[in-house]
Amino acid sequence: MDTILQAQASSRRVASAAEWSAAVFARNEAPSLAACLRALARAGEGVDLRVTVLLNGSTDGSAEIAVAALRETGLRGSVHAIAQGDKANAFNQFIHRLRPEAATYIFVDGYAAVAPGALRHLAARLRDAPQAQAAAAVPSTGRSAAFLTRQMLEEPGLHGSLFALRGSFVARLASLGLRLPVGLYRGDGLVGSFVLHDLDAERGGWVLERLAVEPGATWRAPSLRLWHPRDARRHWHRLVQQGRGRLQWAAIRDAIYPGGFTALPEDADTCVLDWIAAAPRLRTPRLWRDPFAVLALRRMRGARPRLDLTPRLLAEVEAR
Repeated sequence: MDTILQAQASSRRVASAAEWSAAVFARNEAPSLAACLRALARAGEGVDLRVTVLLNGSTDGSAEIAVAALRETGLRGSVHAIAQGDKANAFNQFIHRLRPEAATYIFVDGYAAVAPGALRHLAARLRDAPQAQAAAAVPSTGRSAAFLTRQMLEEPGLHGSLFALRGSFVARLASLGLRLPVGLYRGDGLVGSFVLHDLDAERGGWVLERLAVEPGATWRAPSLRLWHPRDARRHWHRLVQQGRGRLQWAAIRDAIYPGGFTALPEDADTCVLDWIAAAPRLRTPRLWRDPFAVLALRRMRGARPRLDLTPRLLAEVEAR
């Protein structure tokens, strides 16, 4: 069955080849999703661009908004729903099932509005830096935007809101069968590691030139208003997720270093629970040291079974 699915996916990629392919990831981003797609349309004017919208765990009417925005802007693309609310899984589904053939792949969060020239800056950076397998955009809004930009320029890395991967690199990633662990928070960090190691954590080295940070490529995002109940809940959730990510990365590093990327676990939270169980006194987070990691661990232990991880096609829209 997997062979049949791969063959079908391959035929779809050849039939719908594009110069640029953009994957838009959104979970309950109805207030921002239309603006995200309109910004993509402006940034991609005059270029053969195909957009794949992946709604992971959305329950806020995002599907109707995405379809309407694709039609309004004249973008060619598709909208898919995934029951499980998990961006890492959505990334895997795009890479291994849904991606069309393309020279450059763009990855965008559904709340981000890319600047008009951002995609061209990313594509040009990949063209002008042949050793680079990825080009990273930098934020233009938020209190920490300037700090993050300086940090990314000094220590190259990807920011999940907007980055690009070379098409040949994505093809190699898929052919190796590499996947992000399901449930991984900030999977862009692991994608950046894939890039810097050239997909080989054991023998690929850590070469900074493989990841080019492009300060000319930017995006903006809505500012959080912590007095607003929705934004306050979102901020709290983010803090707990950051605690979860710290535990996940500690556990996953211990898997990668001896075994390489092929040793990546299928599920990030299960990896954490097994990792802690192997040395509970040493690895269990303490409330006084990392309270959000403690909350995250409590959620992991009480988590419900995962929902369906596979994408369901909701609509395909042809360019005008």
